[in-house]
Amino acid sequence: MRPHDIITATPLSFLPSGALDLAGTRAILEYVAASGVQGALVLGTTGEFPALSIEERNAVAALAVEVLTDQRVIVHVGAASRFEVSQLIAGARSAGAREIAVLTPYYLPAPPEEVYQFFCEVVAEADGLDVFVYMFEARTGIPVDEDLIVRLAELPGVVGVKVSGESLDRITAYRARLGEDFVIYTGSDGDFARAGQAGADGVISGVASVFAKPFTAMRTALLSGDADQVAGLQQDIDEVVAAVDGSPARMRAVHRLAGRPVGGKRMPIPEPDQATQARLQRALAQHH
Repeated sequence: MRPHDIITATPLSFLPSGALDLAGTRAILEYVAASGVQGALVLGTTGEFPALSIEERNAVAALAVEVLTDQRVIVHVGAASRFEVSQLIAGARSAGAREIAVLTPYYLPAPPEEVYQFFCEVVAEADGLDVFVYMFEARTGIPVDEDLIVRLAELPGVVGVKVSGESLDRITAYRARLGEDFVIYTGSDGDFARAGQAGADGVISGVASVFAKPFTAMRTALLSGDADQVAGLQQDIDEVVAAVDGSPARMRAVHRLAGRPVGGKRMPIPEPDQATQARLQRALAQHH
């Protein structure tokens, strides 16, 4: 049976000036710590990592390890250059993290052999840490086909992959060629239950960073094999996924509505309008 892990992709908090708000970020992490999920991925897409400095990312990694003492912490260390990735691996290691995720190189095109060599160097430097390949072609422009993921899975220290922006058919195809011990996580919140049927081991979910309850209830139903309950809970997950719509700004808005001192954004993403705020408030009343 698949473990149906829920790994929360955590948003960050920023001050009105744009500076990183570690106090607000702590409040988000404390919610995650008490939410019943199995772990957190920090500094991924939901964490607006491209807009953070190396020092800021390493500070968030240290904070996450400090707060999430009873959960797994996967620190995303991906960057556009090996030079940056090296500093981020050192920061994650210094923070006490045991698991890292590494996005494929991005912005400039990179053929499969360059991607493979990049990960060869990364896993050698990350010796002793568990490494997840993080693939998100829609954001990076870098595809990872079945042949490449099989090669990457054979590298020492590579334990899994986060698959974002891909269909469940891609997960099924990956699973058919990868060992059962290789971990596959989907980045599609709404596909949590369906992804398990396709061969995924769980979800890395930004929505669960504010609405953990429907996801933890779904995990209980999946582990118990209660098909009727799964069908009913899917409606709850669909509702909160649609309300948040993948937006870190909406995630922070829910935390503010819940009374947490969470600040604003750094990247140019729209804040929820009045109608969206009302929708989030209704979802908060029912599912938080």
